[in-house]
Amino acid sequence: MSYIDISKLDRLFDECKESIIIMHESGQIQKMNQEAAQLLDRNHVVGQLMLDEMSSETWNAFMKQVKYSGIAFCNVNIIVENNAISTSVFGCYFRKEQSLIIWLNPNYNEDKLVNKDVLYSIIDCACYDAILSDKHGYIVNATQGVLKILGHTSEQTMQKTYEQLLHDLGISQVRTLKYFENIDCCSTSTLVFQREMASGTMIYEMTATPISSNNLIVTIFKDVTSETNVAHNENEEEKMLSNLNELVATIVHEIRNPMTSLKGFLDLLKLNMSEDGKQYFSIIDAEFERLELILEDFLYLSKPPRYSMEEISLVGVVQQIVDLMQPQAIQSNIILMLQYSLVDEFKMMGNEVRLKQLLINVIKNAIEVMPLGGTITIALGYNIDGNIELTVKDEGYGMSEETMQGLFTPFFTTKKQGSGLGLPLVKKIIEEHNGDINVWSKEGVGTEFTFTIPIDPYKYVVNIPLHESVSLT
Repeated sequence: MSYIDISKLDRLFDECKESIIIMHESGQIQKMNQEAAQLLDRNHVVGQLMLDEMSSETWNAFMKQVKYSGIAFCNVNIIVENNAISTSVFGCYFRKEQSLIIWLNPNYNEDKLVNKDVLYSIIDCACYDAILSDKHGYIVNATQGVLKILGHTSEQTMQKTYEQLLHDLGISQVRTLKYFENIDCCSTSTLVFQREMASGTMIYEMTATPISSNNLIVTIFKDVTSETNVAHNENEEEKMLSNLNELVATIVHEIRNPMTSLKGFLDLLKLNMSEDGKQYFSIIDAEFERLELILEDFLYLSKPPRYSMEEISLVGVVQQIVDLMQPQAIQSNIILMLQYSLVDEFKMMGNEVRLKQLLINVIKNAIEVMPLGGTITIALGYNIDGNIELTVKDEGYGMSEETMQGLFTPFFTTKKQGSGLGLPLVKKIIEEHNGDINVWSKEGVGTEFTFTIPIDPYKYVVNIPLHESVSLT
């Protein structure tokens, strides 16, 4: 990640005789040197650059490119005292500070050579690993970071052409030609390569940007080892999950076949069974039903999410489940309290059946951990991002840190008759809605589940791993 080297930046402002500006990515000017102040006819830092109508689109494209590749170049007309000043603009992006160094080069033309020393100083301020190459393809400067990646001294690097550099990096001729073609036709070109370093195999991405059609090319090197490894691991994990899902579906199918046969024979045996015998068979029937429910939950967990979404009122969904669970709560001397603003229906895109299943599991768990009675509070509201927050708070036993760690692990349960699939199902349902869960719990005080649900799951994607969202106090 790029960041500002303050000492180098101060030296650039003191020594550079070119027009230099520090600008926030929003366009607000933060600082300028004396040359820039004279060019823009300003005595202090105010406002933004004023562009003519034709330059606005060019500037927007420039900002997109500088954020993507770290550097960008364009030509615009700046309005100063109702006059248009034609100038080239070179920008270098500080990702950490979300700001740019802007170098304004007025009265620019293709025959005028860009001052490569100023260009290098600006890139060096941003702590990028980069090389500069000229129109003949020779490397004219390189940062210390790049020299370390290449394993060459500065003198060795300066003697090479850009093409020789790619050859030394093990880039094939076909990829090299394609790389240079993209520079010519697309303004930027990106290439990924591996390098054996003392710390192991490293993966780098190099992005080249021409500063003009016949002058310099700036190439930024970026370490993408971590991102590449994460993507690879995610692909491997996805394959493993897919294989596991197929295995689970097969096992569930194989278990159901003998279960169906056994239930059929039990029904036949009941016809000639005494009343006492039927009592035992009713217990067997109940256990079969429980086993069927476990298999259904297990099969559901193994399937990839199916997004059957429609606009629903979450208030209506919650109210229905509160009414449904009310008799069980009353029997346990528990009050179900629903809190929400009467002016909001909490409209959202969601799957009503899935959300009802989520609520039933969470409220049922809350009732079961409150044998002495109390209040379960179900609250609806919006967070600062405009997403819905649904909380379910009980006054039960609370949970230990060990229990919290295994909360969403399949088959993990502290109940004698529990399957350990209830909360994993809850997690899967909230993931289907691209939301996340935060759980607060304290032993002897109670537990609070907070579900953050985007209003439109296709527009606001959260995707925060749920096990990382669990917190303790």
